[in-house]
Amino acid sequence: MSNLSQIIENFSDWTKPWSFYKFVINNQDIGEIEKILFSKLYAEASKFELWNFPDLIVGAENSKTYLENNTDLSTKAIRQIVNAIAYEWK
Repeated sequence: MSNLSQIIENFSDWTKPWSFYKFVINNQDIGEIEKILFSKLYAEASKFELWNFPDLIVGAENSKTYLENNTDLSTKAIRQIVNAIAYEWK
């Protein structure tokens, strides 16, 4: 999980938040199992049930909690994922 966390943490182009997912999936250092895991986690953390609130802060907190409870990703990696998903929900 530390390799995946590191890849996620390395994303820095928040002027293009829509490129986050592709940055992670297309990273040369990510393995196939990590790709599958990341895709699954991203989809689960993006679920309608977590984000369907008028306030994005509620959705972000729900998504963060989901990732904290279901992964060993670093705190920064979790923040990066939640931030990217929040842009999609705007």
